[in-house]
Amino acid sequence: MLITHKYKSIRKTDGQKNLISINNINIPSIFQHINHISHQKGRNTLFRFFSRSLPGINYERNVPCKICNNIIRDPYTHLFIDCMQVKEIENIIISTFNNLSFFKIRNWDLNSLDISKTNKKERIYPNLIGIIIHQLWRIICHKLFNQDESKSPPSFDPTLIEKELTNLIKIEKFILIKKIERNETIYKLNNRDQLIINFNTSWHNPNTPNPIPL
Repeated sequence: MLITHKYKSIRKTDGQKNLISINNINIPSIFQHINHISHQKGRNTLFRFFSRSLPGINYERNVPCKICNNIIRDPYTHLFIDCMQVKEIENIIISTFNNLSFFKIRNWDLNSLDISKTNKKERIYPNLIGIIIHQLWRIICHKLFNQDESKSPPSFDPTLIEKELTNLIKIEKFILIKKIERNETIYKLNNRDQLIINFNTSWHNPNTPNPIPL
């Protein structure tokens, strides 16, 4: 807030300018949506993806990819979308996402990562994108930077992604229940049903259509 008050327009990086001009990404809106992601590691990784601030890859441009040997033009779109190691698991990524979300994706591309196109009340889509992006980042980091051969390489694990999402919903349910108890005990508010309806609308998914039964 203070930054935008002092500087009416914040200077964008070249990568962000390309996202706007070439890919039609609404940068201010997408950061607002990222701010609502509850999965901390997913939120951090997705923020760094769109702010073009992930460590160790910014200067990987117009050089062969260390993973697939194809030429890298943009390290972010290449490593997370276009790299052959991602292309090999693209169908698994898409099916994993679609199995856990009522909102479906057809491709794994920047359009799918653009969570600003979803309603802010929808919580599964952005959190799931964050969880997947973070798991891909773990794989990328191991491929590019790992020097300890005793460490087994991470793989894209649909079971782990489902577990991360399930645990996240449990945490959010706990937070809501505590909020309801506080509202009823301290503030004498009786809005339990409405809060639960709102929660179920935001967090419903194929595995748990109604996370908190009324």
